[in-house]
Amino acid sequence: MIMDVSNCNLLYPKLRARPSYGEAMRYHAEFREGQPAIDDIENYPENFHKYISEGLMEARVEWGASNSSHFKLLSEYIIWACVSDERDNVGEQAIQPVAELKVHRIGCRPAMALLASSTSEIKFDLSTKECSFTEMRLSWVDSIKEKSIGNPGYLVALNIFFGDKKKVLQRTLHVVPPPVGHLPFRLQDVVWPLFENDEVKSAGVIRSVFRKCFRDNKISDVDLPQRQRRGFGLELETVQMPLVESNFEAGCFTQQQLYESAVNRARKWHLSNVSNDSDEDHPLTIESINSMWDELLLWSVSHDLYGENAAPPSRIDLFQRIRMHVVNAGNESRLSSCEKADMLRTLDHLVLGGKQMPAELLCLTPYDKVPSSQSSPEYKSPLPPHELYHEFPPPQDGRDQADASIRLFLDGVLKNPLVSTKPVAVPLVSDLGQSATSIHVHVNVANTNAWPRQAIDRMNDLERTQSLLCVIFGWVCFDQVVENNFCMPNVWRDRSFAPMLPTGMEFVWRDLSWDQGKSVASVDDDGNVKDANVYNLPAWFRHVHSSCTSFYCQEEKKESNSLFETVFDHTILTNTLSRWNSLNLLPINSYGTVEFRCMHASLNADFVSAWTWFCVGFVEKFRSPVMWDKFLFPFLKPGVSWKMALEQLAEAQNNATIEDLVEIMSHGSEPVLPSNVLRVLIRET
Repeated sequence: MIMDVSNCNLLYPKLRARPSYGEAMRYHAEFREGQPAIDDIENYPENFHKYISEGLMEARVEWGASNSSHFKLLSEYIIWACVSDERDNVGEQAIQPVAELKVHRIGCRPAMALLASSTSEIKFDLSTKECSFTEMRLSWVDSIKEKSIGNPGYLVALNIFFGDKKKVLQRTLHVVPPPVGHLPFRLQDVVWPLFENDEVKSAGVIRSVFRKCFRDNKISDVDLPQRQRRGFGLELETVQMPLVESNFEAGCFTQQQLYESAVNRARKWHLSNVSNDSDEDHPLTIESINSMWDELLLWSVSHDLYGENAAPPSRIDLFQRIRMHVVNAGNESRLSSCEKADMLRTLDHLVLGGKQMPAELLCLTPYDKVPSSQSSPEYKSPLPPHELYHEFPPPQDGRDQADASIRLFLDGVLKNPLVSTKPVAVPLVSDLGQSATSIHVHVNVANTNAWPRQAIDRMNDLERTQSLLCVIFGWVCFDQVVENNFCMPNVWRDRSFAPMLPTGMEFVWRDLSWDQGKSVASVDDDGNVKDANVYNLPAWFRHVHSSCTSFYCQEEKKESNSLFETVFDHTILTNTLSRWNSLNLLPINSYGTVEFRCMHASLNADFVSAWTWFCVGFVEKFRSPVMWDKFLFPFLKPGVSWKMALEQLAEAQNNATIEDLVEIMSHGSEPVLPSNVLRVLIRET
């Protein structure tokens, strides 16, 4: 069985935490009459008060209603498991089961620190096949303010066993601190414009990028020293106002045409200012300028059906923070008072518009109504063979061609008032209490047309498979570390890029953020969980383990098929993991990439560039054979069952820390990240 009564977190007994992540996200996402505002934390419910004042959190076990079919199934399974070990004495002598509840801090050192524990005996009656359970709950203090680095998460684990720790049943719940009050973001990372001399910044970025990457260091590929390149693709979701009549009059009928028009205006501005720059006397200046902007024209713009504006409470919160900023900040903008008023009105409509705003919230603004129509352009970097790429070893400052392209795209075009007056936002919290917009990075692992442009050698089939599996297992180990430390809270439990948990899924696709974990799965007559075809890492791991074991046997007989194609079979990936994980494996078969999905959208070029460096560097580091002894072979040992191997992978994930990740990626003889990347990515609390 892949997921049965013993190991499915969607069946009773279930673990619950209070105050929960979802309960806090609800204030950002759902408007209810009489509900306190996001920042009105004094009027949050009682269960938040001790957390706010003392950091106190609680976990409890829900055994299920005693008259329910789920409770009956649980009781029968525990009784069967306890007596089946003594098959000759069934009905005569049973072993007393014990429930053990523990809370560990995870994600920072010391790894798996035990914070609280409790045990309780489970009594049962063989004649009625009913169990009697004792209430179990634990409290601990969120130590987020005590750590020196990183943001810890918590692992709540329930184990039922008998005799000499013979396991009957296990449940796990990964807990993150509830995001109470304002989310920790900077306005300039979420919305543009803020009317703060952006034209000077944009002009400076254009000149700086040109000098560093397109003039002084522009040399042909044949002259470059031998360095490892790895290609990648960047996707950035945004929300903007729809095209208007003035755009149509200018010949722009799509967001793609509007983007290309802005690029060409930036090119025209750059060329017209060459003569004004005394140090730009390179004979190839004009040619280099055109080359730089031609590369940016290779970016594409599509309409993202899933992109949306933020939920009403978050829209109001952002609106109020923008107004306060505009009032308090000094203004050096080139805009006149009239132009600024028009732009501010358009920005307000962007921030407040979209799905209908409740009248009780709209009355907090100067508007009686706002536009309901919005656009959701998604910007994508070029496809192979013109894809972006990073080189290794990396430059200390991270300033390479890909970094230059990202900075030009964001600061030279999208946020450049010299070429664009169209406001842009990357909203944070959706109506589901999850992310409204995000960044995705596709890193090449199997596309021969993208860097490193290596032909597929079937003789190296085993090595190709092992390299990619090491990347995937490495990501599983650090999944929670990355999400808790790099991502905004609205990303931590997003159903569109769910955490990859060897201990099994903890919520289902249909759950709203504040309902996660409430759904109860159904079970067939054989004890298998129905419809467990999303987020099911254990099922895919079993397939991998079986495929590798069979391959080793076939290899001895010299009758092996392609292990790579077998392990990464598209149908099996679709029916176990699907695409909605923090690391999406489905593009392996379509684009030759793995997709890093779990990141909030940002308009900050430093942050976006740093995230691409991390994703590409992660693949480059973990594909190396030097990593296999720790992140591959322990989970594919010959003679070890897939269940035991999966438990080892879960243990590795639980023991992974942010300190480990920093050491692997940035320290040692072969660091794969520029020196500033992790400082940019790690969130300040």
